Amino acid sequence: MTAFEQKMFAQLKRAFPEYDVLCQVAFSALITNDHYKIRSRFNRKVTDFVLINSDCDVIAIIELDDPSHLNKVAEDQFRDKMLNEAGYTVYRFCAIPSVQELRKSVTTKKSYKWVS
Repeated sequence: MTAFEQKMFAQLKRAFPEYDVLCQVAFSALITNDHYKIRSRFNRKVTDFVLINSDCDVIAIIELDDPSHLNKVAEDQFRDKMLNEAGYTVYRFCAIPSVQELRKSVTTKKSYKWVS
């Protein structure tokens, strides 16, 4: 993880002590499909952070966009669309929010059952 991501990880742990924070989770652990053509669209993609509860249900997917994402808007929208279609809620931040802002922004309802 980058230093920026490490700071966000620490902030997520402070904001959501009731959840586990997973880092760099592969889309293939979140989305399943038996068709190679469809699977190849998300095969090597990873999310920045995934919040899960004690039942291993995915609560939220959190993406941290650094300045390199300015030229990747369409790619990010495509990634979000795939995750949304799979039933996940994605939250994007371009700066590290305060604990209060995270708790206010991220709806902590069960998003989807973790697939392992």
